[in-house]
Amino acid sequence: MSSGEILRKYAAGETNFRGINLKGIQLNRADLIGANFAEADLQGADLVLAFLNRVNFQRANLITAKLAGSYLTQANLQAVKMSDVDLHGANLQNADLRMANLELATLVDANLGGADMRGISLQGADLRGAYMRGANLRHEKRAYKIANLRGVNLRDADLRNIDLTGADLTKADLRGANLTEVLLREAKLTKANLADAILDGAFLTEANLSGVNLSGASLTNTKFERAGLMDARLNDADLTGAVMPDVKLGKAQLLGANLTRVNLIRADLSRANLSQANLTQADLTDAYLAKANFRNSNLSDSILTRVELSTVNLSGAQLRGASMPNGDVHD
Repeated sequence: MSSGEILRKYAAGETNFRGINLKGIQLNRADLIGANFAEADLQGADLVLAFLNRVNFQRANLITAKLAGSYLTQANLQAVKMSDVDLHGANLQNADLRMANLELATLVDANLGGADMRGISLQGADLRGAYMRGANLRHEKRAYKIANLRGVNLRDADLRNIDLTGADLTKADLRGANLTEVLLREAKLTKANLADAILDGAFLTEANLSGVNLSGASLTNTKFERAGLMDARLNDADLTGAVMPDVKLGKAQLLGANLTRVNLIRADLSRANLSQANLTQADLTDAYLAKANFRNSNLSDSILTRVELSTVNLSGAQLRGASMPNGDVHD
């Protein structure tokens, strides 16, 4: 069916195009609001700047389609095939993208605010500058598989308040992204790049952050209970008030980091480098500090109760007011 026929039928009131073959069709700037293209073949279709609000694309084939600048607000994109699709600047606000395949898709500056993205696959996709506030990527056992965002580019993206519980963000690029109060419980962020990202108030309980780059990141009041941060880079990061009991920071780099009032009870900081870090009023009760480096760090008013310091480098460290392992308060 040609683009002209589609538009004539739609103008006449027909909206059901379910299962139709429209491979490579030219429908740029078309107004098809509310149409049904479920299970249709639109591979390689040109839908640039098209009005597709509330359109049903459930299980449709949109591989390599061009949808730059299109309007897909409240569209049904469940289980749609959209790998390598161009959605640059598209508006997908409140769209249903459950179980959709958008691997290698271009979503630069796209609006995904409030979208339901549970079970989505975005491996290798480019989401630089995307707006995703309020989107739902939560992993729900027995209902939706873990959201696949391995290697995704989310540089400078707005991800505030979204649910990424259990998501796989291995090697993702999140430099400069805004992840304020985001839920990342049990998420996998191995070797992800979050340099200069904002994660204030985020929840990273039991997340896997081994080898992650959080240099210069803002992590004030972030929750890291039982998280794994082995070999992580947190140089110059701001962790003021962070909650980090039982966290694993073995061999982590925290040079110049701000750890004021951080809860590091029972934390593993073995072989970690905290040179020139600020640990004023930090609680390190029962922390494991074997061969940790605190050279020229500030441990004023910190709590070091039951900490073994025999192999710790405290050269040049400030300890005034610190509660020492033997119960004394340091002069």
